Amino acid sequence: MSAQTPGPADVPVPAPSVAPTRVDPLARAGSEVLGGPAGRRLGGDGPWWVRALPVSVLLAAVAVALGAVTKHHCRAQGWNSPDQFVHACYSDLPVVYTSSGLASGLGPYADGVSLDQPPVTAALAWLVARLVPHEVTVAAQRAYFDVASVLLLLAALTVVVAVWSMTGRRRGWDTVLLAVSPVLVLTGLLSFDLVAVALATAGLACWARRRPVAAGVLLGVAVAARTYPVLLLVAIVLLAVRSGRRRAAGVTVAVAAGAWAALNVPFALADADAWAGFAGAFFAQRAGYGSLWVLPQLVQQAVGASGATGLPGGAVVVLTLGAWVVWTLLVAVFVLWAPRRPRLVQVAFLLVAGCCVLGAAFPPQASLWLLPLAVLAVPRWRDHLIWWAAEAAYFGAVWAYIAGQANTDRALPPELYALVLLARLAAVAWLVVQVVRDVRHPADDPVRATRGLDDPSGGDFDRAPDALVVRVA
Repeated sequence: MSAQTPGPADVPVPAPSVAPTRVDPLARAGSEVLGGPAGRRLGGDGPWWVRALPVSVLLAAVAVALGAVTKHHCRAQGWNSPDQFVHACYSDLPVVYTSSGLASGLGPYADGVSLDQPPVTAALAWLVARLVPHEVTVAAQRAYFDVASVLLLLAALTVVVAVWSMTGRRRGWDTVLLAVSPVLVLTGLLSFDLVAVALATAGLACWARRRPVAAGVLLGVAVAARTYPVLLLVAIVLLAVRSGRRRAAGVTVAVAAGAWAALNVPFALADADAWAGFAGAFFAQRAGYGSLWVLPQLVQQAVGASGATGLPGGAVVVLTLGAWVVWTLLVAVFVLWAPRRPRLVQVAFLLVAGCCVLGAAFPPQASLWLLPLAVLAVPRWRDHLIWWAAEAAYFGAVWAYIAGQANTDRALPPELYALVLLARLAAVAWLVVQVVRDVRHPADDPVRATRGLDDPSGGDFDRAPDALVVRVA
């Protein structure tokens, strides 16, 4: 008997991509301004330039360019206080270059350099400094900012590609939530945080493609650039316990630890005091801008108390560490107790959101840590618009409040700053609530409600059965 040649009906047809304007009520309503919901050419049948990835890359590039435009006043006049706060064009990049000692041509951990940054970020700041004039002038600041901005643009595009690869392709248009986010526009060029976000997101993308070694290398380097990606490793471990898929998780964690050590040990051996400066700065700090723990100081200022200093530094450190431990334990119990295994990005978002809200400081650029995770964990336009509004309001409020410390005629009252701060924390809490709701009721999760998808960013956890479930009365 001869084998039959499969006809057109026997060839599997890829499932079409899901456009938000078809499934998201808010996106659908907003699309009426642009001509209505997406048609079939925005799916896999249209030309390449109207598909999710190229459109998202273009929009992200425009967002970073708009971010550079918002810094125009400081690029022209220099980053000077309080002018840089009044015009909301502040950026760590040129300020740290001229104030840390890098403008003198010194190395990242040399005597006389005060970066207080982890090794990868410190080395990156030094490498950019090698490409610009070594002088404390407006021209040197501008050159440093411009070179760093090109690097951060590449980092932003890396984040877009990595997020798109974790959407399961069917939900590739969710990446637009990242590309058009005001968080990217307003904070993308504030610091080198976007590089750490790119490394961490690329690491998660490698995990999603079942490449544990590559994921471990990238996540280890990311931890050496910013500490928060260690929480992504914690998320992987928690889901490995729930699913029983421990081998790949163990490889990723071990490789990440090795990569982190390979980058840190040489600096530690060369100058232990300089290397430990970043960790030491955490234990020496007081409550910073954006933190829940700065509210007592704002209350003292609002009632006119003289010498308002708020909580002692030691109390802030104890409260922060204690809150982090409690939150991590709560998330661990939730992961093991949930009726269905949570998606990896949902667990990661819960951990990182708790780190931000309960931390000793929550600067505007820290919202970049949440951005790719929020897009993957809560791909609903309504929830993101709520968060975006709070972030934009806080971005303006924090600079007005800081400017008022030097120019009381243009000061933002502490009680108003506290109100906007609380609104921002509440917006992050709203996203947390949505994630918890989606985990408890998987039918409400936009990703799992999409036919054929379980956990497209989960790697080994995708479609994995449960090995350990904890039942809490």
